[in-house]
Amino acid sequence: MLKIIEDIKDIPQARIDAIIAAMPQWRRETTLEIKHEKVRRESVLAFGLLQDILTNDYGVKPGFEFKYNEHGKPALTGHDEIHFNISHCKNAVACVVDFHPVGIDIESIGRYSAGLAEYTMSAKELEEINAGDKDLAFTVLWTKKEALLKLIGTGITDNIKTILEEYKEEAVFNTTICRAGGYVCTEAKWKDCEE
Repeated sequence: MLKIIEDIKDIPQARIDAIIAAMPQWRRETTLEIKHEKVRRESVLAFGLLQDILTNDYGVKPGFEFKYNEHGKPALTGHDEIHFNISHCKNAVACVVDFHPVGIDIESIGRYSAGLAEYTMSAKELEEINAGDKDLAFTVLWTKKEALLKLIGTGITDNIKTILEEYKEEAVFNTTICRAGGYVCTEAKWKDCEE
């Protein structure tokens, strides 16, 4: 189940406060340590979305806890059958929950930088970026890489340039481009887990 909340800057502070109040204490403490107000707001909304999906659609009781793998990827304590991932940007937040491993990334369109592209994209991907709307093409590729790395559970690795090619036979992507909302969101799953 993939859900996205758009126009997050328009969500009233009272709603943000209510989500914080409903968070498990461990998450509330972590969230309140975030110094940058916009990032804290994004984090609150992403976690609130996760909490809503887990409680309403998967029957997980509020107050759940996370455990982490050696690379810091979170999982639900006591619910190894449920996999999730959250992501946020200045325009929207996204959450995906499934009974199979998943990864998700959401990014604002407009992040293209020639230097970053050279560092993170393969020659083939650079051609794709340079052939059209650079901001959009870069953002689509970046979200695919991030979602795949989250699916794998390792975070950014040394093979960032070639990661999509390396996993092209194993992973599938569902990409949502929302120009009106100013974001791109990509969900990654393993091909053999597709429903």
